[in-house]
Amino acid sequence: MAIHVLLNTKGGVGKSTLSWHVMPALFTKLGKSFKIFEIDNNNVTNVFHQSTIIKDNTQTVKTSDKNIAAEIIFQTMTSNDEIITDAGGGDDALKVIEIVKSIGEAKINWFIPLNRNLAQLKNALNTYEQINDPQNTYFILNGYTSLEDITDEFLFYFGNTNMNIEGIRDQLKIQREFAIPFSNYFEIAEMQNLTIADLAKISQELTKEEAKALFFEKFKDDKQAFFRAWCDYKNSEDAAQVLEQIFTDFLPFFDNGTQTEPIRAKLHKRGTL
Repeated sequence: MAIHVLLNTKGGVGKSTLSWHVMPALFTKLGKSFKIFEIDNNNVTNVFHQSTIIKDNTQTVKTSDKNIAAEIIFQTMTSNDEIITDAGGGDDALKVIEIVKSIGEAKINWFIPLNRNLAQLKNALNTYEQINDPQNTYFILNGYTSLEDITDEFLFYFGNTNMNIEGIRDQLKIQREFAIPFSNYFEIAEMQNLTIADLAKISQELTKEEAKALFFEKFKDDKQAFFRAWCDYKNSEDAAQVLEQIFTDFLPFFDNGTQTEPIRAKLHKRGTL
């Protein structure tokens, strides 16, 4: 088990996508238990209250709570839970770095989500410098639309010699990053107060033929209800495909710590770089 810290001094970069959608799905897939600590002075995430994936696995605290570090330490000593720490933005993020570092000897992974915006990339760089743990810090490229075009989409991260732009990846000598595709299914799940893993669950548990038979038996006298159930099933299939795309990049690392190929290496193999 490890402590996985998701933070960026800027909000709106995908911390919630990673800490509430992606990581719980990963650990559920691997059969690992987890606990989410939301450390935020301004917000309490309650949009996922219908989720069975994260039910009873969350705790929200403020950075002023003097017992946060002790809570996390106690959790690591009394369970095999993977600890997900979701930090608020701004000063909250800096305080969380201080809190986690005060824990003492522990396996800590730092994840910094970012999008393609240059100003927010500068916040990610500031966060990286504040963490000051290069060997255990990973950038999350959040919301790419095409893996083949990801170096153009995240231009200021990867850089471009033809445009005389040096990316922070080369400046910092970053060896590994993860990527999360853009998908409306994160928000579709949230509209139902679920995580994307909850949304994907029905198609993972029922084959298409089983779903058709079940829905017809249940709603044969209500065509509109049948239509709604079938639409939910199709959404579930699409959500499951998004997760499979994410799992390809993340699972080896979270399963056994294997460093899968950097994105640039993958693209070179495909002949797109």
